[in-house]
Amino acid sequence: MVKLKDLLKEWSDNKLVLGKIYTEKDNPPFKTPKQIQNEAPMSDTKKGFLMLKIWGQSWSVNMGKVFKGVNAEKPAMIKKGLKELKILHKKIEEQIEELI
Repeated sequence: MVKLKDLLKEWSDNKLVLGKIYTEKDNPPFKTPKQIQNEAPMSDTKKGFLMLKIWGQSWSVNMGKVFKGVNAEKPAMIKKGLKELKILHKKIEEQIEELI
């Protein structure tokens, strides 16, 4: 019977793996906190655009909730969705003014 330890050694030596086994030479598939700290800081413009993108997507989701509330005739769902839309709209306007 083949032992798991032997299989893992064979797989890692031959690079025949189900997933990928990263060696010291390979870059990890994720960034460590040290790597993130050592990266160049993001510009304010880029941060602003990323926030606008996130808020725009959230706005879209909340608009969908409002439409679902209208279809299901649920006033509470409509009110909650509209409240969140107003908050997002205000944040988007402020961010655009900062970028301009």
